[in-house]
Amino acid sequence: MKTIFILSVLLLLSFFVNAQNNESITIGKKEIIYSKVLNENRKIWIYTPDITSQSVIPDKRYPVLYLLDGDAHFFSTVGIIQQLSQANGNGALPEMIVVAIENTNRLRDLVPSDDLNKTNPFIDFLSSELIPYIDKNYNTAPYKLLVGHSLGGLTAIDVLTKFPQLFNAYIAIDPSMWYNNEKFLNKAIDQLPKQNMNGKRLFVGTANTMPKGMTIAQIKNDSSFETQHIRSIFKLDEFLKANTNGLLYAQKYYETEGHNTIPLLSEYDGLRFIFDYYHLDATEKDFADSTALIASILKTHYVNVSDKMGYKNSAPEALINYFAYDALGKNQFNKAQALFELNIESYPLSSNVYDSYADYFLANKDTINAISNYKKALQINNNAETKIKLDALITNGTSIPVTVDLQKYVGVYVLETYNISIILEIRDAKLWAIVPGQDDSEFQLLSENVFTVKGKQGYTITFQMDGDKPKGFTSLQPNGTFKAVFN
Repeated sequence: MKTIFILSVLLLLSFFVNAQNNESITIGKKEIIYSKVLNENRKIWIYTPDITSQSVIPDKRYPVLYLLDGDAHFFSTVGIIQQLSQANGNGALPEMIVVAIENTNRLRDLVPSDDLNKTNPFIDFLSSELIPYIDKNYNTAPYKLLVGHSLGGLTAIDVLTKFPQLFNAYIAIDPSMWYNNEKFLNKAIDQLPKQNMNGKRLFVGTANTMPKGMTIAQIKNDSSFETQHIRSIFKLDEFLKANTNGLLYAQKYYETEGHNTIPLLSEYDGLRFIFDYYHLDATEKDFADSTALIASILKTHYVNVSDKMGYKNSAPEALINYFAYDALGKNQFNKAQALFELNIESYPLSSNVYDSYADYFLANKDTINAISNYKKALQINNNAETKIKLDALITNGTSIPVTVDLQKYVGVYVLETYNISIILEIRDAKLWAIVPGQDDSEFQLLSENVFTVKGKQGYTITFQMDGDKPKGFTSLQPNGTFKAVFN
């Protein structure tokens, strides 16, 4: 039963996902950058979470996963990340940017320099050109991963050995540690203990590349070329288990997988290991509790996540707002206050968190604090809906009531992106909204062209007009902002 409640809420927040326009499916784009180090153009494939997210936050920053042999592994890696960070309310992984690098000369790029005291120019390309380019052009957070398979796995170990600070975490999938008759492997074993690995994470996936009928026990005494690949990986594994030097290390042997079938499973297991602290360990009971408990759980969890990732992470603003308004509607005032205050602590530059906190005070008939927080919200963003609520409080209801012909809003509206029809109609001189799969909602007038939803806190519907004819409306609500056009 664990996390069922939060899952059901996230499914509710993404109610419109299943109805989105699916004429085309896009999960990334290709770019070409020129490398002075390599003296050539390099093609990269890029996925950003906004491509698949239904709750885009424009200024949010994301960890970056750099993927070697990128064209071979891009689709599977993006699929795993999207599934575990967005789909069905999952939060096992953070949303991530994926930067996949196509090969031009694979043997040149993905093997260590013959002079083991020198750096492979491809690593210089990563550190001095590609990473700065991505940081400059995308909303990146200061957390980076490197993933490689086969020779790409060898490169991942090469970077970890010589420049462990370049990435926070590494996944080496069936790495070719046999390369150059294990010359680099022996060099890595010599150099790794001299590096500061504190906080770094490494996952190694090992395929079954032994001759048919041979067992792991038998390869310990084998010296044939056929077993050198797997023997070299187990040699690295044995060393790392005894000499982590602060490195958080895990290895998994996939007995039923070969060299070419192992990447998908290793990517999944590697990411789960690297982010084993990320998933919120809360139960349905925790979320249903009427006290401020869930606010405390969320705060503690994200403090731990922030510590592990090295930068501030917070619970999603829209999600916390949803829980806060839900508690407010149930008169669970301590819980609502703790959640609204958690959002203020996490997002002090958001006008919405102060507007929402003001709604809390208004529900408690504390007009002084309600006015104060509406004003704070307006200082950040001169939002028309917030100003309407503030003016109503300042005039104390003495303003002349607005009279509006509701008939002009009647009609069919289509929710942008999701292609869902919303019907507005008049019943008993009141304006009602009919949305598929939801109870009908009554729109209550705040001012001309501005409404709220009866019985719900935090909803403001603003119509865009062309004279007396509606062009559409914007619905600002606890779980996000939605736009509809008049059909």
